[in-house]
Amino acid sequence: MKLKSTPAEYQKNLDFLASMIKEYRLNSGYSQNALIQELNLNLNRNTVSRAENGKNISLLSLFEIAATLEIDLKVLFDDEEEM
Repeated sequence: MKLKSTPAEYQKNLDFLASMIKEYRLNSGYSQNALIQELNLNLNRNTVSRAENGKNISLLSLFEIAATLEIDLKVLFDDEEEM
C-alpha cells in the first residue's frame, strides 16, 4: 500500500507550524523530554519530534503542546508572509 504524499502547499504550512512549535519550545527553555514531562500526558518525545518535523500529529496533541507553551493558535496558523 502506497502512502499518500503531502501536497507541497500543505507541507509548506506544516513546516511553518513545525518551526513555530520548535521556536516556542526552545524560547521556553524546554528540551523535548522536559516538555513531555510538563505536559504530563500520554505523549512521548516522538510526538513532539513529529510536530517539530512537520509530520502528522493529532489536533489534540497540537492543542496540548500549544497550551503548555502558551502559544496563541492564531500565531501557528498565520500566513508566513504576515509575520
